[in-house]
Amino acid sequence: MPRREGADVPLSEEEQRILQELEQQLYEQDRGFLARVRAGTPGYGARRALRWSALAFLAGFVVVLVAFRSSLVLGTFGFLVMLFAALLFERSARLAYGSGALGRPTRRSERRHVPHWRARRR
Repeated sequence: MPRREGADVPLSEEEQRILQELEQQLYEQDRGFLARVRAGTPGYGARRALRWSALAFLAGFVVVLVAFRSSLVLGTFGFLVMLFAALLFERSARLAYGSGALGRPTRRSERRHVPHWRARRR
């Protein structure tokens, strides 16, 4: 029976055990390897930015609540922190989880390289 190209071949128990041992040895020898692999995955930095932007938004909100009545400058600063954190959150969410519905790009992002005055002509 000829083997089809790209067909999955299950590993035997012995091969699985050997593979697990190799992985374990790799992680033991190079402890920073796992961190580098995780940091290299798409969206990892964006998801971390989501957390930080949410914390910054809450901090700005607290500043607005506490300081707005006593100091207009400090309240305005808190509002600006909230605004920039919300913008960062939106941008990071697009990078981490896709820009359109179900992760598909929206029409505008598909045509990002085309000037708007040319995109309308068809």
